[in-house]
Amino acid sequence: MRDRKHLSEDGILVVTRNKTDGKIISGPDLISRGFVYGPDSDGLIDEATRIAAAAIEDLQDESITQWNRLKQALRESIGRYLYAKTKRRPMILPIIMDV
Repeated sequence: MRDRKHLSEDGILVVTRNKTDGKIISGPDLISRGFVYGPDSDGLIDEATRIAAAAIEDLQDESITQWNRLKQALRESIGRYLYAKTKRRPMILPIIMDV
């Protein structure tokens, strides 16, 4: 019930990344459902995508490949940005796909 309430108030944001041998081959792609609407949504999602890509690059530069560290870094960096811009905390679900 708590998650449903959270989703109804703040929506959801999903981060996906494909990887082969630890390198990004596509993405990250951010998909927002129920979080932001209107003309501000495109710019907000575009900037959040850039922030997610920068977080992934930073971890790759440090040779960090553990999924848990990557997911946590994405949640923190995107969450900070979105809260600063919207004062809302969407549920951020990093999904990492091996291809």
